[in-house]
Amino acid sequence: MLAATIRSSRVSSLATVQRSWARSYATDSPTVFGMESLLAAIPKTAPPKGKGHPRNLYPKRNDWSFKIEPAADIPETRLRLHCHSTPNNTISTLTKADGSTIAWFSGGSCGFKKGNRATYEAGYQCAVRCFKQIEELAKTDGNIKVDLFFKGFGQGREALKIALLASEGERVRELVATITDRTPIKIGGTRAKKMPRN
Repeated sequence: MLAATIRSSRVSSLATVQRSWARSYATDSPTVFGMESLLAAIPKTAPPKGKGHPRNLYPKRNDWSFKIEPAADIPETRLRLHCHSTPNNTISTLTKADGSTIAWFSGGSCGFKKGNRATYEAGYQCAVRCFKQIEELAKTDGNIKVDLFFKGFGQGREALKIALLASEGERVRELVATITDRTPIKIGGTRAKKMPRN
């Protein structure tokens, strides 16, 4: 009788199955089975419309899963490292994207005097101090990219390149986005000096 009731009614949920099963026996002998409390406990809800089969009542797998919202993109901070290397000095300047200066170092500010300001070691010390400044900014501001600009043909140019490839520039090397040579090249230009007589 129970199987016939389930087959004939085409129930759409487990609660409806239990209620129809309980009602079929409760009407015959309510005192024997004691179904009054069970019938009262079962919520009287109408089957959902248009769903049909019981398996459609349960939420789809996509509904159970929760979506992980992507973290808000941290805005990228662009910095510029300018290396102006002349025959007499090396000046390394760290600026923001708009050109405002954050820090600058030269051969003189690193403790070199007179002709020593143009040496390879002076350029290397300027580069190392700029790298430390970039590392400090990278700790406070997570997403940093550095644009590297070279100007001139002094020894400080090669010193910065070697320092970037050495252990001192290991952390900064990952942050470098572009490398640009801004050395002005004379095309035509003013009249050259006359050749010296021998």
